[in-house]
Amino acid sequence: MNIKIAYLGGGSKMWARVFMNDLALSTDLGGEIGLYDIDIEAAVRNQKIGERINLDPACKSKFNYVVYPQIEDCLKDADFIVISILPGTFKEMESDVHAPEKLGIWQSVGDTAGPGGVLRAMRTVPIYEYFAKKIKECAPNAWVINFTNPMSICVQTLYDVFPEIKAFGCCHEVFHAQEFLCLCLKKLKGIKATRKDIYTDASGVNHFTWITEAKYKDQDLLSLVPEFAKLYYDKGYYEGGSRYQFKTDTFAYGNKIKMDLYRKYHTLAAAGDRHLAEFVSRTWYLKNKATVKRYAFGLTTVAYREKEQAAKIAESIEMANGTKPIVLEKSTEEAVDLMKAILGYKSVILF
Repeated sequence: MNIKIAYLGGGSKMWARVFMNDLALSTDLGGEIGLYDIDIEAAVRNQKIGERINLDPACKSKFNYVVYPQIEDCLKDADFIVISILPGTFKEMESDVHAPEKLGIWQSVGDTAGPGGVLRAMRTVPIYEYFAKKIKECAPNAWVINFTNPMSICVQTLYDVFPEIKAFGCCHEVFHAQEFLCLCLKKLKGIKATRKDIYTDASGVNHFTWITEAKYKDQDLLSLVPEFAKLYYDKGYYEGGSRYQFKTDTFAYGNKIKMDLYRKYHTLAAAGDRHLAEFVSRTWYLKNKATVKRYAFGLTTVAYREKEQAAKIAESIEMANGTKPIVLEKSTEEAVDLMKAILGYKSVILF
């Protein structure tokens, strides 16, 4: 099926490549991906990367990548619209996240809750009001998939401006909680399962989602959490990579907040500990750096994000120029699967 996808933020340094790879490895699709970005140079790089993806023998679905200087042209006739942007600059985020530290306010992420989340939302809402107006004007029947944080506020803004819009957000926060439950199952019952093998019922707002029911066949997985916590709470246990990855990886965590919240509420908080810490009283987990260390998670600095972005830009340049090979690998993200479900190609059960 030929479709048009309009990518707002088409110069994305990470999500665009993940999305393009997943599309290329999917079947039965083709058409056009329109790339719109205020950084046209970045969009052109992704266009070149897309063209190289089309040449890969593993590519199953080929798309024509087109850079549009005007948002109206990008949106015209779109079947799907993907939004993935960085609201503002890292210099502004530096102030959002680190200026409050002078007042003893520590933030582990700073993009959804707390001072950083509030300021990011104030910066983001006007942009999304503009997007919603343009979508209503140019592609009112398109499905809109949002990857930008603060997720809930971004999506709500789209609906506030254009109530008839068909929009939803995609975030992988629940995936890790499902993997944590699989870890509990493996350690306590000796059963190896993947997150696709289990059923979970999740609800809440993005980055503060809760799993109220979880099962592997007839096994109640939530009932395993207290026993797992007795064994592993003190030192922490990260479900991805190595157990103690949180000691060196700013994005990893020991799940101690998740286990502590389960003790308090008898329900499993699904987001990563870095996000969960910002949604409760800062005296619980963000009182000071010693508290952060005790709960086995990290404060993701803006300097780290800047360094990571610079590395991704350098990688994008190499991939666009052909000096770095492109390896097509399916990600764990589900945006393309959801698109195919909307198009009627498959059924998708969101676990």
